[in-house]
Amino acid sequence: MSELPLLAVAPIEMIRPHEDFDPIRVDRLKNRIAGDGTQLNPMVCAMAADGSYVLLDGATRREAFRRLGLPHAVVQVVDPTTVSLGTWHHVLREGDKDRLEASIAANFAIEVKDDAGTPRINLTDRGWRTIMPVGISDNAALNSLVDCYRGEFTVARVTDPSEKAVGRTHDDWVAIVEFPALTIDDVMVAATGADFVPAGITRFMVPARALRLNIGLDFLRDPADTAVKQERLDDILATRNREGRVRRYDEPVIILDD
Repeated sequence: MSELPLLAVAPIEMIRPHEDFDPIRVDRLKNRIAGDGTQLNPMVCAMAADGSYVLLDGATRREAFRRLGLPHAVVQVVDPTTVSLGTWHHVLREGDKDRLEASIAANFAIEVKDDAGTPRINLTDRGWRTIMPVGISDNAALNSLVDCYRGEFTVARVTDPSEKAVGRTHDDWVAIVEFPALTIDDVMVAATGADFVPAGITRFMVPARALRLNIGLDFLRDPADTAVKQERLDDILATRNREGRVRRYDEPVIILDD
């Protein structure tokens, strides 16, 4: 039988995101979850010192659950020392470069400096410029920068923000936004201090990630307390394991419809 991951029934208000969310994606996911009637995959969390769950992956899903009025969600609790953290950078396409530059210049929470490292933006022929906070936190400055282009451009995520790499996959790019590398400690502080980073810039690689939980929303809506629902979840997982329905894949897996 397969070794089971640590899955917990967590009250929604105890799941603390470290990143902002895109309301358009939330509405789309909320409708899909309501239509499917299940929680497909567990959210991935690390435990904070105060006993809350710091959400590493699943901010859009958590907000969709909250808007659906679900009191609980199932999370996979992982040891943060076993998790690898990378960074997504943004490639902006199909938008007005001059309008973006003006929007950044008019934003009083950030200022543009000569290139001195991340966070920075490359407006094609205008080269790299560093974005600095003005009287706000570094994370708030990142959100202010993203707010200048959110909804105005088609945004693609890349792991290599160099012009050469971006040009190979997005030869019509208008701007590249390179974000700073974050640590797990940065993520924990962002969550516990509610000083969120922008949506979709953290990229977690979780060993033995649990997928295809397929637990009904009726289970999550049940008014029973957390401990009772945890016992039920443990029984469900133990039964699946005995029946040979739990499989572990050690090779990389590609999900074709998440």
